[in-house]
Amino acid sequence: MSRQNHLWLALALLVAFALRAYMLDAQSLWNDEGTSVALASLSVEAIIAGAARDIHPPLYYLLLHFWMPFVGTTEYAIRFLSVVGGVLAVAVVFRIAYSVFDKHAAVVATFLVALSSFQVYYSQETRMYIWVTLFAALSVFAMVLQFKIRNSKFDIRSSDYGFRIMNYELRIWFLYITATLAALYTHYFAAMLLVAENLAFALWWLVAIRNTQYATRHLVHWLITQTLIAAAFAPWFMFAGNQLATWPSISEPFDLPTLLWQVLNVFSVGLTLEGAEASVIAVAFGILFLIGWLPMRDADARRLETRRLETAPTHSQVALRRLENSPRRRAWQWVGATSSRQLLGITTLILWTLVPVAAMYIVSLSRPAYNPKFLLLATPAFYILTARGLGNITFYVLRFTHHAIRITHYVSRNLSFVICSFVILAFNLPSLINYYHDPRYARDDYRSVVRYIDANARAGDGVLIDAPGQIDVVRYYHRGDQQLFLLPRMRPPDPAATRADVDEMLAKVQRLFAIYYATEQSDPQNIIGTRLAERAFTARDEWRGDIRLAIYGIAPTPRGNAQTLDAKLGNEITLTSYVLDTRAARADDVLTLTLNWRAERTPSARYKVFVHLLDASNRVVAQRDAEPVSNLRLTTTWRASEPIADNYGIFIEPNTPQGDYRIEIGMYRVSDGTRLPIVARDGKPVGDHLILEMVRVSE
Repeated sequence: MSRQNHLWLALALLVAFALRAYMLDAQSLWNDEGTSVALASLSVEAIIAGAARDIHPPLYYLLLHFWMPFVGTTEYAIRFLSVVGGVLAVAVVFRIAYSVFDKHAAVVATFLVALSSFQVYYSQETRMYIWVTLFAALSVFAMVLQFKIRNSKFDIRSSDYGFRIMNYELRIWFLYITATLAALYTHYFAAMLLVAENLAFALWWLVAIRNTQYATRHLVHWLITQTLIAAAFAPWFMFAGNQLATWPSISEPFDLPTLLWQVLNVFSVGLTLEGAEASVIAVAFGILFLIGWLPMRDADARRLETRRLETAPTHSQVALRRLENSPRRRAWQWVGATSSRQLLGITTLILWTLVPVAAMYIVSLSRPAYNPKFLLLATPAFYILTARGLGNITFYVLRFTHHAIRITHYVSRNLSFVICSFVILAFNLPSLINYYHDPRYARDDYRSVVRYIDANARAGDGVLIDAPGQIDVVRYYHRGDQQLFLLPRMRPPDPAATRADVDEMLAKVQRLFAIYYATEQSDPQNIIGTRLAERAFTARDEWRGDIRLAIYGIAPTPRGNAQTLDAKLGNEITLTSYVLDTRAARADDVLTLTLNWRAERTPSARYKVFVHLLDASNRVVAQRDAEPVSNLRLTTTWRASEPIADNYGIFIEPNTPQGDYRIEIGMYRVSDGTRLPIVARDGKPVGDHLILEMVRVSE
């Protein structure tokens, strides 16, 4: 490999490192990252036992386990392990593309991977996906090197280079077995890589060496390696593989065209670009990927080799021709510049790209399982073929330009690279900018959620963690001494036992902070949310990405008598009475209010209730807007004469000045925000809001 190639590779690795290390700790750890840190913090025996109960093998957790003592457990430190894997993957992609095609395709592919927002995303995450991608690339690279040696017509037994080549071959086999096992012990989906590799080997054996004198020997060697890999992975699969049988559906059902389009989008623009711009870039990537399938004509390949000799300095031409004609060159060459070499290499990369996608589709016929991160291990092949397609286009365009305006080969070669670099940057820059700076695409922000709880919680408060997997990331950030409640305790949850657990929890706390995540899996019947709506008073309920943070007040017992109103809101709903506990009217606490409704008939529209705390200048200092019963009893589901007990909490911020405040309530239409007119019990209209009473807030 020339010095110029080393320089391009070094530049690509520098770009890859910069993008992967940039703002590495800007985003919070999310749920799965917290699981990685918690499991890796255990002993080796506990990691293996924990991985056996998980749906991922243990190798990544073991790597992280031995990484953390040297670098620490900060977000930057633990994520840097993935940065290392991502940068190494870029280097391996260069070697694969260089071995299969040429240096031009290798350089373009390297920059394509270095700038890939999809690769950058998972190179900044404390999970195993970029590492399984690296191991998959190493496995394919070792297989490609074996193909190069095996497809040579050079008789290693009669050559001075024979012993060195056989020794080299053994090292390559060791790399192949080790990398493939590492991929399998990092993620189960790496089994699809083995399927692709065996299909590629079968094609290579049938096309290239079936009729050679070493055909049987090559086949036996391959079967031995596959047997060794299977034997080394079988004990773990028998020990822990049954977890895959319990893996639930993780996506909506989809058809094959939908899957292919989604995969093309993710491979092209990553996870952080949508709309027409993303579609245009995805289509461009798809076209280049398909062009990369096309073999270059032999005449074109020979012309490139001839031009390389003709344009080389005079003093180098003799050395180049000697190298071209040497036995060593022939021994390490993969059929030279023939279409056979190209077809085998292209087919191997196509299989590496498409077999995992096809496997995901087949698995999803029974259990929908689309998750793009599982396909990250196939992206190197996609980028190499896309780079080759881009290189082919620029080559033919510049060859035409060369004949038209007689530019030098040196200029055309470098101009081709400049064009490719510009196209790659234009394709990836919008997605990278969104990833770094657009909060819509940020990971779930547990850091800000837990820090908010720590800043506002006090002695006697509790923290509910809904969904068992959250506990690890919450503990990573939590610095308070509040009691953590993990509910439900079982999956699927038992309704009676879970309601009893909620009641027991409420008896132990004065206020409750709740973190909800993936409740459709942990509590699909919403047993916890329904019980809290009945027994507690929701003061705040907001989404932060995919995380829902709620604050509940707990009413004392007894609360006092109901205040009768019989106020009519519109002509369908009556507020019969309310119960307000004013003893909690101090800063940093939750006022508890129960509104008792009655439907005169089933309301024709959905309405929201607003509860405001107003100061002397009618400024809203605290509020709660929600549909009745914490959004669980929509007004369109009410029946005539049905009583509805509707609980609300009013969170008084810690810095609220002491003084007198008024509580204002009312209803408005969900569709357009129009407030309902209110008529008091004596028949007099009172406007579109109702003042319940004054409360005095103390410090």
